Amino acid sequence: MEHLPAEAWVGPPAPRRTGSWPLALTLAAVSLFTTVTLGGVFYLGSRTDVVTDLPPLLLPETIARVWGDPELRGWGLRFALPTLFILLCHELGHYLVCRRRGLPATPPYFVPAPIGLGTFGAFIRIRGAIRDARELLDVGVSGPIAGFAALVPILIYGVAHSAPTPLVSPIAGEDTGLVLYLPGESLLTRLLIHLFHGELPADVILNPHPFLLAGWVGMFATMLNLLPLGQLDGGHILYAALGQRQRAWTLPLWLTLAAAGLLWPGWWLWCVVVLILGLRHPRLAREHETLDPPRRLLAWAALALFVLTFMPVPIREVAVGFP
Repeated sequence: MEHLPAEAWVGPPAPRRTGSWPLALTLAAVSLFTTVTLGGVFYLGSRTDVVTDLPPLLLPETIARVWGDPELRGWGLRFALPTLFILLCHELGHYLVCRRRGLPATPPYFVPAPIGLGTFGAFIRIRGAIRDARELLDVGVSGPIAGFAALVPILIYGVAHSAPTPLVSPIAGEDTGLVLYLPGESLLTRLLIHLFHGELPADVILNPHPFLLAGWVGMFATMLNLLPLGQLDGGHILYAALGQRQRAWTLPLWLTLAAAGLLWPGWWLWCVVVLILGLRHPRLAREHETLDPPRRLLAWAALALFVLTFMPVPIREVAVGFP
């Protein structure tokens, strides 16, 4: 979600362009195709009971093999549909609050990807300046809350239907193993694993159900958006709560994110993304207005969602052998 700074909110009102629904639907259809295709590949690469030579790239061979295999296509659909549903709910949360607040906004646009999971997420564009802290909080927190509400039942089902499986160590010096791409664990995931499967030994993992992988994508999107920096949802929420005092926290929080790159190098990419979006949050038209008590509770709720979904290492590679 991105919006115009308050400095742009002057002069005669601009035409209220609200985006293109045909474009939104086209991008959604393309994203469904790419996410089914590459989601099927990701599913194979995260399990110990199957082996695949398919790369996570949208190549003609990958398309032909996934869409020509009813079972693999089915797994891809079981991953793609809940994943796109979670992302859609997140953006619809922003969109509906914008409509209620009278802010012109585009429909949710999915971003298809030819690599990885088949999608780079979704976004809306707010074509008007957010005027005060209450409006900023409402718009900023609505997406993460809606997305979280969508992902929880999907994640519960996925964890419950994933099978605990012992890992087999690869034989030293022999090329007889494979590499698994395991989704990271958040506090929420660990609580659900303990609830459904008890305390897993260190050498036991879950062979994930596609819904678990979809819930993981939803948590990943939620925690990234809730990073309390710049123009991300978390940055909007922190600015709504603290006003210009938020700027004193910007550099320490960015340096903390950079330090997290020692655990997972992907955090360094997000350091760059935040710099491109801008570390300094734009001023609001009515800076003097502050949050009321219910909205302060919403800001604390957003922090709780961030803690529940945060994964220090969002994805990891594990070398295993064949049983």
